[in-house]
Order: sequence, then C-alpha cells, then structure tokens
Amino acid sequence: MKKGMKQLLYSAAVFTLLTAAPSFSSAASYTVQPSDTLWIIGSKHSTTVQQLKKQNGLTSDSLVIGQKLLVPDPPEFVAATVLQGDTLWKIAKRSAIPLPKLIAANPQLPNPNNIWAGLDIRIPKLPGQYANGVFPLPKGTYTPFSNTYADARTWSTDGSEVRSHEGVDILAPKGTAVYSALPGTIVNAGWNEYGGWRVTVRVDAATTFYYAHLSKYAAGIKEGAKVSAGQLLGYVGSTGYGPEGTEGKFVPHLHFGVYKSSPSYHSIDPYLMLKWWSL
Repeated sequence: MKKGMKQLLYSAAVFTLLTAAPSFSSAASYTVQPSDTLWIIGSKHSTTVQQLKKQNGLTSDSLVIGQKLLVPDPPEFVAATVLQGDTLWKIAKRSAIPLPKLIAANPQLPNPNNIWAGLDIRIPKLPGQYANGVFPLPKGTYTPFSNTYADARTWSTDGSEVRSHEGVDILAPKGTAVYSALPGTIVNAGWNEYGGWRVTVRVDAATTFYYAHLSKYAAGIKEGAKVSAGQLLGYVGSTGYGPEGTEGKFVPHLHFGVYKSSPSYHSIDPYLMLKWWSL
C-alpha cells in the first residue's frame, strides 16, 4: 500500500512539472499580428531582428499573420517566483531594489498588493553604475526599444567601413524633448558627420554621455556649459551621416552612448541603464 502511494505521488509530481506553465526564464510564443514586422516584434520584446531570425530559423524578413514565433524574455529582467508570505515590498527589499521599480517592471499585475505563492514575476536588473539617472526622453513619447549596441553599421565617410554600433537607438517623433540623464559639463556640441547635431556631457572624470542625431539644441547648450539631470538639451531628429545639415537618411531617433576614457577611450553598453531609468 505504501509503495503504491509513493508511486502515485511520484507520478503526480512528474505530471505537475510537465504541465506547469513556463516561467519567465523560458522563451515564449508570440502570434504575428496585422502590420507586425520583425523590427516591431523585436522592439516589443527587447530583442533584435537578427536574434529573432536566428531563434526561429528565418531566412527572410517576411511574416504571415497568425504565424507563431519564439521570443526571448527581455534581458533586463530576472525571473522570480513569489514565495509563501511574500509581498512586493519584501521581494523589493530582498532584491535590493526600490519598490516603485519592481511594480513598474510588472505591469501585468492588476493589483500589486494581491500576489500569491507560485506567481511568476520579473525583477529588474540594477545597472552596475549610474542607477540614479533620468531617462532622456519623456514617458509615452518613444517606441519600445531593444538593445542595438554592437549591431553592425555600414555608413562611413568613404562608404567602405563596417563598424560596431556604439550606443542604443530609441525611436521618437522629430521634435521630442531630449533631457540630460545626469548632471555634468558639456564637452562637445556641434556637428559630427556620424552623429549629426550632438551633445557630449562629461558626467564624471572618466565618463561621457553622448546624445546624437538631434534636430536642434535647447537654449544655452554649448561647450563648457553645466547641465543638471533632467535639463533640456535639445530635440530628437534624424541628422547625420554626411556633411553639416544632412538629415533624413534614417527615421528620427535618439542615439544614446556612454564612453569611458580609462584605460583607453571606449564605448560601453548603456542598455541596462536606459531600461532601469525608463521604469
């Protein structure tokens, strides 16, 4: 009798494991909707067209309405399961993140005060630095964005260079306000053949933030000027990829980059910072 009961319990446990809903840590299924493109789907799920094509074995960008695609979980989150007796406040404290950030990372919860053991939630990843930054665009003005850092870029002054993208692109309508993410000193302002009208702000002794493709500057934005976090720098545009005044070679967006000067001048990936600031 005891042996039969053990076998029954074991079978029930196996069945539960096999039929349990997938957690946030596994890939999810997405159904292609009218007007969807791989870029739109990638933006919704914080991934790139190249990654979607690789994950789904696609050889072209063509999609069919109703087609099922595998989409990865966003890299800016860690999957977690609510424990017995948990509240979001307890989880936020245990994860060493602010409660408002945890709530913002889980918009699927209709009532943040009503959670239960076994519920899957997402814990936003705290960036390694500059967690107190301000998102450079107003809420509700920009398209959901994925990580375009290190993507291939082919434009160059002589047309022969293939280079690595040194920032993250955030699409927004031309004229959208662009704010300084941190306080600092403007070290570059003016035309750049790649970045168009751009602003570079030194935020500490070894770090600069780079805002590119602006349509125009805010008043008082010039080299040597001090700026505060949240201060208006300029407006989204599509300038660059040519001599001064070139615009319209791509859709309007903000290119945001972060550069370090030590041990040598180099870019770093700003994606986690941007996602954290956007919450």
